[in-house]
Amino acid sequence: MIKKMKEIIFLKNLYKKFLDFEKKNYLKDIKNFLGVKELKLSQKEFSLVYDNYQKSSFLSFLKRTKDLVFSKDVFDFILKNITEDWDFYKHLYFLKKENLIGFKRERLFLKKPEVFSLIPRPKSEEEIIRIIEKRTKKKIKKKEKVSDFFFSFKVKGQWDQMPISQESAVFVVKKILDYLPLNKKFLFIGDDDFISLFLSLVDPSIESMVVDIDEDLLEKIKNFSEKFNLKIETRKVNLLKTKNLGESFVGFLINPVYTLEGVQKFMSFGLFNFSLDGGYVFLELGDEAIGNRFLFFQDFFTKKNLILRELILEKVYYPQISLHKEDKIIERRMKKLFSQKTLEKKPKLGAGLFVFEYLPFPLKKIKIKKKFYSYL
Repeated sequence: MIKKMKEIIFLKNLYKKFLDFEKKNYLKDIKNFLGVKELKLSQKEFSLVYDNYQKSSFLSFLKRTKDLVFSKDVFDFILKNITEDWDFYKHLYFLKKENLIGFKRERLFLKKPEVFSLIPRPKSEEEIIRIIEKRTKKKIKKKEKVSDFFFSFKVKGQWDQMPISQESAVFVVKKILDYLPLNKKFLFIGDDDFISLFLSLVDPSIESMVVDIDEDLLEKIKNFSEKFNLKIETRKVNLLKTKNLGESFVGFLINPVYTLEGVQKFMSFGLFNFSLDGGYVFLELGDEAIGNRFLFFQDFFTKKNLILRELILEKVYYPQISLHKEDKIIERRMKKLFSQKTLEKKPKLGAGLFVFEYLPFPLKKIKIKKKFYSYL
């Protein structure tokens, strides 16, 4: 624990150094950019632009560092962050200047691997499946419900429990590992998809907490965790009565009720348990009964200081299941067109995976008279 704290302190000091380095270089370089010199702004005004529009949070800095040091090709940094070579070079040069990385025939290598030991490594879906199957000695059946992989679990309709497919769960784990910037606690707000178990099996160093109202679900997660020695804490929580968990997290995953109110409640709960370091939010959301109310979500996300970094479609879905009265009605209608055998292999409901970056500081819109091609 003391060693981990020392490593986190080192990374935070590295972040402070980077902000100082980045700001100095920004103020020096920005005047060379298209349409900026003509604005005739003062250093104070340029400084204000940097502080509001360019400065990253601690966890965002670590995520970008991760995109450099753990990519097969360092230039992937540009694609992963939809940025340009200026940002890429700046981050690369800083890590090299700090003697943390080096180059051998244009390939990056780590001079001090221990510095990056708290940053979880990304993994491909194939790697994730291979690790899970090896540790559990069970075969993943991609199209089947994720709950079927672990144990017998009775889905409870009153809490709108509905497990995603096993291949969907694998994909969600991949995206969490793509973004997770620090091996500090990760929060699962409800986990009837049992993603916490897959994630911890794949990377046992990751600590997480699962909060849910279903004691049976929590008990099953706890028992499985103890069996495989996973770092998962479980806690019974009613989101309508609890707000503060008493600790902070680097990210959270929610697969809430697919209603405006449900998403806002789950999201607000998670954001309340972030710190000033920032964080990453993973939201599974399907258009079950939302429609054009997605516009209200966009407004909500903006007010909560959330930047949408990625929206992935066609990767998360629910196998056929009959929970409520309406499920039985649509099932009867579908069987007039398709066989039972066909329906069992097809999705019942699709969801998007939204990935947000949380900005832990407020933004001030700066009024500058400029033409639209001024890159400031």
